Amino acid sequence: MILTVDLSNSRITLAGVRDGNIRFSCQISTVKTRTADEYAALMGLLLERNCAQWRPLEGCILSSVVPELTLVLRQGLERLTGQSVMVVGPGVKTGLNIRLDDPSELGSDFVAAAVAAQDRYPLPVITVDMDTAIGMGVTDGDGRYIGGVIAPGIMVSTAALTSRASLLHNVVPQAPGHIICKNTDECMRSGIIYGAAAMVDGLLAGMEEELGQSASVVATGAWAEAVIPHCRRRDIHLDRDLIHRGLWLIWKKNQKH
Repeated sequence: MILTVDLSNSRITLAGVRDGNIRFSCQISTVKTRTADEYAALMGLLLERNCAQWRPLEGCILSSVVPELTLVLRQGLERLTGQSVMVVGPGVKTGLNIRLDDPSELGSDFVAAAVAAQDRYPLPVITVDMDTAIGMGVTDGDGRYIGGVIAPGIMVSTAALTSRASLLHNVVPQAPGHIICKNTDECMRSGIIYGAAAMVDGLLAGMEEELGQSASVVATGAWAEAVIPHCRRRDIHLDRDLIHRGLWLIWKKNQKH
């Protein structure tokens, strides 16, 4: 079993993966002031609680979109596991044919999601990662990663709305059950959830128009299960473990046989 770790701006998710199957997963909040020792201790407690037999490990791989925390978390993981941690980035084989202006700009979460999506779903395929940001990546019918979209995530949109409008307050982003609402709380929740769903629908339609063909679509991330069921499009696959499965595939590609 290997330990896969996805560091995003809002949370850190850990998963134990054996033969491509997720054996357990758990998460903690991303806190930029924590030290490597604090992360090691916290992750150790979390792993023991979720899978008492998480050792021994064959390896550990980290995807990070928080550069200022990458080294800290890597050190914490190495102290916890006693192993060298592979960090997705330059020099790591992914098998992804990236066709961007600057391939180094592509976040490791986009990379892992695309690697997993290409392995499991028919091409072309579009990944939708709904976390701090809503990130959508497109792999064409020839297996080339050709680009994508980055939009504000659910909590980012909510925070921006409440910070700029004096009469609006924080709400729990949950679908109210109807789009046309009769009070401020439900109106905001409708706009946040159904608005995100409509944006995903519209972007998918535009992407397929540019591709010139229909595509498989797979969604993951903290907010996917709250938003995707409200999309008009009904063939979007929900895959909460997409990034971790991609990290496992990348780890396998970099092993010497």
